[in-house]
Amino acid sequence: MVARVAKQAVMPGSQHDLRRVFAGVSKLLFAISVAGVLGLGLMKLNDPQFLPVEKVRAQGAFINLTEAMLLTRAGDINGGYFNVDVRAVQKNIESLAWVDHAYVRKMWPDTLMIGVTEQNVAALWQGKGLINQRGELFYPEEKTFPASLPQLSGPPGSHQSLLEHYRAIRPMLGKTGLVIQQLDMDARRSMIIQFNNGLKILLGRDSYFLRVEKFVRIYEKILRTEINNIQQIDMRYTNGFSIMRRP
Repeated sequence: MVARVAKQAVMPGSQHDLRRVFAGVSKLLFAISVAGVLGLGLMKLNDPQFLPVEKVRAQGAFINLTEAMLLTRAGDINGGYFNVDVRAVQKNIESLAWVDHAYVRKMWPDTLMIGVTEQNVAALWQGKGLINQRGELFYPEEKTFPASLPQLSGPPGSHQSLLEHYRAIRPMLGKTGLVIQQLDMDARRSMIIQFNNGLKILLGRDSYFLRVEKFVRIYEKILRTEINNIQQIDMRYTNGFSIMRRP
């Protein structure tokens, strides 16, 4: 009698499951390897000694600033190309009074480039500060103030409106040849113009532009030949004006 050897059946599903397990483990190990490499890479990029910033340069049309001033204010750059804090550098640069706007950008592989726009001055304020073309106050050192600026003076917070008045009145005076040296407004909002020849015009608290127009008319008809002998003209009268002659 021939003995029969029993064969153990292998289920097809079991082999498929093993292959899936091996494939999943392989993918997991690959993902762990990639994550490890990326982690090491990020650690390297965050290392300030990796590609350190070696050069800092400044560019712009400098009048009241110098490259040395900008580089000094930028401070010590403690970082590499990938982790240097350009916003902090920009903030330091913009803390200089004469800087209107600054930008900082990185240049491969080891350089920071600083660019600035200087303040564009419109007028002197109260003898202590300056007003830029947007009507904003800034306070650089007085020794850096440009010469021959119109001087504006008035109550706190009135600098922008006074600059607007100055800009409106100046072209109205074109035919007279007079140049505004100073424009003052007191606490009652009464306005006085002083010209570069020393002449003062009292405009009062309202109707500034109408009174300037009236002054220009009488200047052309009556005052031009006598202007160097006049110290002050009061335009606050409804139907006329008064004159104070020089002593």
